[in-house]
Amino acid sequence: MGSTASGRGLFIMGCFLALILPSIVARKPCHKVKLIVPPVIYSGSMIGKVNLQSCMHSNDVIGGTDNPDYVVEHVDSQYAIYSTKRITMPNHALSFNIILRDSVLSTEKLVRIKLVTEEKVGKTRLVRELLRRTKRRWRPMPFSVHENYRGKFPAHVQQIQSDTQQEYEIYYSITGQGVDQPPIGLFEINSKTGDIYITGPVDREEYPFFQLMAYAKTKDGYAPESPLDLPIIVEDDNDNAPVFTEQSFCAEVLEHTKAGEIVGRVNATDRDQPGTRHTLLRYYIIQQSPPSPLMFNINPENGIITTASNRLDRETQSLYTLTLLVRDMGGDIGGLSSTGTMSITVLDINDFAPSFVTQSYQVEVNENESGMVILRIPVVDNDMPDTPNWKAVFTITQGNELGHFNISTDPNTNEGLLSVKKGLNYEETKRFLLQVAVANEMSVITQSGTKTSGASTIPVTVIVKDVDEGPECTPAIKDVRVKENQTAGALVAQLSATDPETKSGSGIRYKVLSDPLSLVSIDGNTGRITTEKVLDYESKEIPNHQYNVTFLATDQSGKSGTCTIMMIIEDVNDNFPVIPRSLTVCQTGRTYAVIEASDDDSMPHSSPYVFALDSSRDATISNTWRIIPVDDNSARIEEVGSLPLGSYLVPVRVVDKQGYGVTQEITMTKCNCANSLTCLDRSSDKNVSLGGLAILVMVLSAVLFALLLGLLAACLCGSKSVTSKTGFPDDGPQQNLLINNTEAPGADVMEGNFKVPVIMVNPDTAGHAPPPGSHDSGQHGAHMGQHMGHMTQNIKSTNLHSDSAVGGRQTLLSYREGHHMMDAGRHTYGDWHSFVNTHLGDKLYMCGQDEEHQHGEDYVVPYNYEGKGSMAGSVGCCSELRGEEDRMDFLNHLEPKFRTLAEVCAKK
Repeated sequence: MGSTASGRGLFIMGCFLALILPSIVARKPCHKVKLIVPPVIYSGSMIGKVNLQSCMHSNDVIGGTDNPDYVVEHVDSQYAIYSTKRITMPNHALSFNIILRDSVLSTEKLVRIKLVTEEKVGKTRLVRELLRRTKRRWRPMPFSVHENYRGKFPAHVQQIQSDTQQEYEIYYSITGQGVDQPPIGLFEINSKTGDIYITGPVDREEYPFFQLMAYAKTKDGYAPESPLDLPIIVEDDNDNAPVFTEQSFCAEVLEHTKAGEIVGRVNATDRDQPGTRHTLLRYYIIQQSPPSPLMFNINPENGIITTASNRLDRETQSLYTLTLLVRDMGGDIGGLSSTGTMSITVLDINDFAPSFVTQSYQVEVNENESGMVILRIPVVDNDMPDTPNWKAVFTITQGNELGHFNISTDPNTNEGLLSVKKGLNYEETKRFLLQVAVANEMSVITQSGTKTSGASTIPVTVIVKDVDEGPECTPAIKDVRVKENQTAGALVAQLSATDPETKSGSGIRYKVLSDPLSLVSIDGNTGRITTEKVLDYESKEIPNHQYNVTFLATDQSGKSGTCTIMMIIEDVNDNFPVIPRSLTVCQTGRTYAVIEASDDDSMPHSSPYVFALDSSRDATISNTWRIIPVDDNSARIEEVGSLPLGSYLVPVRVVDKQGYGVTQEITMTKCNCANSLTCLDRSSDKNVSLGGLAILVMVLSAVLFALLLGLLAACLCGSKSVTSKTGFPDDGPQQNLLINNTEAPGADVMEGNFKVPVIMVNPDTAGHAPPPGSHDSGQHGAHMGQHMGHMTQNIKSTNLHSDSAVGGRQTLLSYREGHHMMDAGRHTYGDWHSFVNTHLGDKLYMCGQDEEHQHGEDYVVPYNYEGKGSMAGSVGCCSELRGEEDRMDFLNHLEPKFRTLAEVCAKK
């Protein structure tokens, strides 16, 4: 029994410990927090952050610290600890308490904060004893200078010493920025004692850090110590006020936005040292315009601006201006600050539906009028003008079933414009009751945030006023069907117009208003319409077989109206099908032809057509030809058996669908076809009768051609016996091969360079000249023209090879008579030169004289191309006068412009 009781006690105690132990462990950081800090803590710098959420209840607030050297600020859901002055850590730890106050119970609890340096953490007792016995040597503690120090200068900032001064006489020196580099002379040192002084104030924002180099040397320059890095930190002073990044911030927010919605954010910068209280900024709204009610809040830590209520109304106030304040030192009163502004524009939402100004409208309109605005309907909408929230959309929801009216929106005034779309008829409807609705382009948003159309309606009464109108035809356009080929005077239609006011047709007169082809006439009293001409369905003047005629009906008061009839001309079967008059079939290949029929009539007076052979005249026609239907419009005709080549008349009867048609004869021609489709010659069937005549014509043509050749040969041979004086040799090619291989300008025309052409008589043996003195030469020379006679008699032989070697130029005259060479056709340079000097000398003399026996001046005449057919011949001075070798009169008609050419050609 006793053991059971003791067991229960142990169990209960264990449960109690299990319940309270986590609480004790969880609240342990609330009793003591250790922070590691550097050996020197500068004024305003952040020592560290602590999370006190587990230590604080909902009604706890921070009450500061129990040591004025430290302050606590809330930063990013944690609490940051800052120093208010410079603190040099001693050899032992420093402690202070953060005070938590219960705002309800007015009680306090303390959170212990312990500051230790990094050098103290983890050091063993042996190390601490060793350090305690070791004397400091050539390595001073880091030191700093105060920004904007206003004390007496030079001011002592630090001293450096070397242990070697017990053995040597040491002289100290420093170099670096602030000594021998800008700002030069800011620091100086006592060379004997090692005391370092600052000579003037320094701005941290310009020089936050100085890196000096210290030297310890003897008088003769010996350095028992290595150079010493000497960093100097400039401690920040709160001498810069924070500044907003923009002169004026801008933001927008929709009206009726819920409270707590983000509107925008402001930001500021501070030139002081980051991470210190000098740059710990806080933001405040110090003024709102208009001041009441307060619509916006700002988060002091991050500058985020939010809405304070959901009462923003653009129609009441569309613009707010906030005056902002930013202060450093965590917002302390002693901190530096500056101001800025933010403009917040309230954007419109469609929270107002358009409404009519009056409850109803009534308007009058004359009958038959259309296209004009009869009523302007204004509406009121407090939303922002010229936006979809303000623009009105009008509709006619009732009374416009026949489409007489139309309503639109005036984009400038936002009014509804009611207009008449189709003319109204007083006799039919005297009053229209319309229901007009209006809404916005955007849906209306209610106070609860739901969307609705927001449409409202208004009645509009339209009264139609009676107007004296002209007669009217019922219907206004009447369709009338008229058959073609009726005689003139046939009845077309009977017009009947009535007066809309009296509903009577008495006293109305009629006349034709528009009849371009003058096809009809009308009785002015009765309105009876008759034809003036015979109507033709196939007429090209009436497209689509429809013809409109307009008539004018006038009552006794002079009012008039128009009536129109549309005549639809109906076809009658007055045209028979037509087929081709001639067709062909081939002896081999396509042995049939296709008959295609056409008819000017339309359905049902045209196809399908029926084709048949008409054997009424020739009962045996079916023994030679037959017709095979192909489709509704064509049939195939082909021979039966094998018919000889020739032409045949085939009677074919073609009738249309109604059985109307006639017999037509087709000339069927059977012929030979090269491509098995078409004939070689449509007259091939007459070759037998015309064959003899054709042969006779061919024989006569051959005889005539032979006679012409004989006459030509006689003329050429007879010219040999004619004695003529020496003439200029013919140098034309005359279907001969001319070979010229001189490609550069020739030398002066001298005897040694000028060569006479070589004449070849056989192209097959070109390049093989016969020996000089050949007997064939004289015979072949007889076949040359008499214009070459004189040169042929004087020139006996020429060595072809020597001529080619010297002159380098040959002229070959070939013709196909089977001979080899004629040396008589060769000309020596002496003969050529005699001829040139004789002719060109006279020419040169005559070119140099004019009518007064004075030398003519050289001149150049430009010639332009003027087309073909010039009557002038060659303009060369050496041109041959064919048939006039003995006449020198041509030299008298050449112009002086040839003198230079003659001088070149003549030998000087």
